[in-house]
Amino acid sequence: MLSIRPLMPADVAQVLKINVEAQPNVAALDRVELARLAEVSSTHIVAADGNAVCGYALNFGRDDAYDGEEFLTLRSLIAQPFVYIDQVAVAGPVRTRGIGRRLYEALERTATDRGISRLCCEVNTRPPNPGSLAFHAKLGFSTLSSLATRDGRNVVLLEKRIIGGTLT
Repeated sequence: MLSIRPLMPADVAQVLKINVEAQPNVAALDRVELARLAEVSSTHIVAADGNAVCGYALNFGRDDAYDGEEFLTLRSLIAQPFVYIDQVAVAGPVRTRGIGRRLYEALERTATDRGISRLCCEVNTRPPNPGSLAFHAKLGFSTLSSLATRDGRNVVLLEKRIIGGTLT
């Protein structure tokens, strides 16, 4: 049975494996970087079937001390609290089973519980990630801005206003 739960140290190897499968649509992680991100935010989550992690979501609150370029740009654009979804990745064999949507639903519930009415993220347009753009559009995300990153990517910065605590 699939559960959404906090990321735990025992999940690291499986998260890193999923991360490798999902590149270049997500930034590469190693143990050191994942540990650093876990220090910055305690709200990262995984989708797990028993002990088997099949997806993860790294996320940060507006006031977290995260230094990601896209996050800092969003923070300069939005004064109100938001949850920034930095990475979501699902293991290849289970990609079409609604796990990404379940991760987003969990993040939205957490945001609503904390009185936060915005989810934000970015999606690559160079290299292109049309599947992610379609997924986010289906969930009700809209374009806030775009950004040419220092590492040579182009991204769109997206936001979703939470109304009534459910993804539409």
